[in-house]
Amino acid sequence: MSDKTFELSLIALSLIALLWIMLGGIFGILNITWVIITGLVIWIIGGGTLLYFWGRNYMSQI
Repeated sequence: MSDKTFELSLIALSLIALLWIMLGGIFGILNITWVIITGLVIWIIGGGTLLYFWGRNYMSQI
């Protein structure tokens, strides 16, 4: 995964998680606590996965 792909993917993931939290709070999809928790968990797990694949590709170049 190139640096630019990693950067754009992480930005997109962050925006999706932020929108989930904001829209979930506005529309009352779940309790606000659960909306925030699920948004943060998805953001952390998704970011960790992206970081793993980016780091694996980066370390293979060394």
